[in-house]
Amino acid sequence: MPLVNISKRYLVSEDEDSITLDLPESVLASWQKDYGKVAKAKGILQNQKEAMLAHLDAVRGEWE
Repeated sequence: MPLVNISKRYLVSEDEDSITLDLPESVLASWQKDYGKVAKAKGILQNQKEAMLAHLDAVRGEWE
């Protein structure tokens, strides 16, 4: 899930479970344009999961 940084000026309300934003159409249009790239890249490293975990274990071992 991508992280998104949004200015507080668009904040309408918030509670424990959700926030409500009033975003301009230009912001939404740019996200929709970039979402195709994100969806295409999703899972690109899935086949390398074991190699990444092994690397993390090696790095952690260096700190012990």
